[in-house]
Amino acid sequence: MVAVLATAAVAGGVAVMAAPAEEYPAADGWVREPAASKSALRAAGDPSRAAVSAELAAAAAAAGLAKGPVRPSDGGGTADCIADWLGDGPADEARLAALETALKERGWQVMARRRGPVPAVALISGSWRLELHNGGLLNTATLVARRSTEPCDEAFRREEATRGPRG
Repeated sequence: MVAVLATAAVAGGVAVMAAPAEEYPAADGWVREPAASKSALRAAGDPSRAAVSAELAAAAAAAGLAKGPVRPSDGGGTADCIADWLGDGPADEARLAALETALKERGWQVMARRRGPVPAVALISGSWRLELHNGGLLNTATLVARRSTEPCDEAFRREEATRGPRG
């Protein structure tokens, strides 16, 4: 399964934001990219959910990943805070590398990498975070970007308190 999770801060323009040091802890195997400790905001501003969804779809297509069924939005308080793309089948290491390249071409910046039994790459674009890794029970390529802004972080906390950590 290629899974991707996203959370806050940036890619390509003028202003600079620092990512929290605890976000990708070394104790969990993460190695931060040197240039990613600060990242520039996009010149056009923070991308919308629609723009991020389009970027995920275009990057997945460029990497040769097959598109799966469209999942309806839950319409809850986090609807504008999550952008996703569901695939139909697994992604091998070559496709994951092609996906990372395609995302970088669309303004996403690598923030950190995790080595070990389940390697992963954390990317950022504006206030969006995305974590690429291969694995999981379904072994299906799935991209889920998460917006990290104060309203979204609060909506995620409320949702977790209501549904619990396992949904």
